[in-house]
Amino acid sequence: MRIEDTGVGMILSQDVIDERGNLLLEKGISLTKKYISRLKGLGISTVAIIDPYGESLKKQKVISPELRENLTQCFTELFRMKAADILNFKPPATHLQKLNSVMDTVIDEASAQLDQAINIQVRNLSQDETQHAVNVCLLSLITGLYLKFDRQVLKELALGALLHDLGKSMLPAGDPDKAYLHTIYGRELLLRSNLNPVVARIAGEHHEYFDGEGHPKGLTGRTIHPLSRLVCIANYFDAVIAKSSLNHLPRQEVVEEMMGAGDTHFDLNLLRAFLNTVAIFPVGTFVRLNTGKTAYVIRNKTHFPLRPVVRVMEDFGHMDIDLVVKPNITIADIIAE
Repeated sequence: MRIEDTGVGMILSQDVIDERGNLLLEKGISLTKKYISRLKGLGISTVAIIDPYGESLKKQKVISPELRENLTQCFTELFRMKAADILNFKPPATHLQKLNSVMDTVIDEASAQLDQAINIQVRNLSQDETQHAVNVCLLSLITGLYLKFDRQVLKELALGALLHDLGKSMLPAGDPDKAYLHTIYGRELLLRSNLNPVVARIAGEHHEYFDGEGHPKGLTGRTIHPLSRLVCIANYFDAVIAKSSLNHLPRQEVVEEMMGAGDTHFDLNLLRAFLNTVAIFPVGTFVRLNTGKTAYVIRNKTHFPLRPVVRVMEDFGHMDIDLVVKPNITIADIIAE
């Protein structure tokens, strides 16, 4: 929750730590006016607040928390392999066997959730590199399931999406001008593993744009692998949504920007499929309406990504509003996700 939306009496669900790693407030502390003022003065922009009702709406996950942790560990084991020479990248067979086994289970669990994909938790709220990789993997996989890709293609998609940024492990420290090289490094690393070559191609092409304005090769249209085009969309979406909560960018603008880039940056058909399966406002999100009232998102609708059903809490109970049939009411801001 953004610090300006907090109030006296709210309880922290996580420690508040500054950019230097100093503990400012401990989990479980009840906020006071003085605490809120101090956090603002120290430049803290967001805090995690206990919200039992909101959390009760988020119970359904695309995969179990335990499986997500296993998937995270698989990525971390590979990402932390600081190879001295890119040409010598040979991940231990045990790493790849574990990754393949875990990914098979991920596909099975996600497949079972497909009918409710737009109403289940797919993304974890984090700008951490590891969680970004897992988010992009699951966002891509759900869309692939919606498009009825066969099992082998789903496996290539999920692995390529998880490992799309693997090349960042080889980047020289503190040199942002070389960031573009991670696609080249990632492709080379994965070509030297025992994974399917399509996985390496996804890593190499996930920053290529449909109109040729991407990198590293400036590929265009259908010269870019379809799975790379899909991971490009998922990668961009997860990154911009993570930033939107910090820079107050409305989700409507995110969707409009992406749709406006259909068939320039993105493959328009794949983008439409992606937005049909991925929640712009996940169930349990606490929002402010243009009426000034606050509400929880309780259900999303395919083809109407910006018009969910929301629940306004009143003194006498609650009132559910379907924004599809109430065009004059819109979500003005996200308070907490």
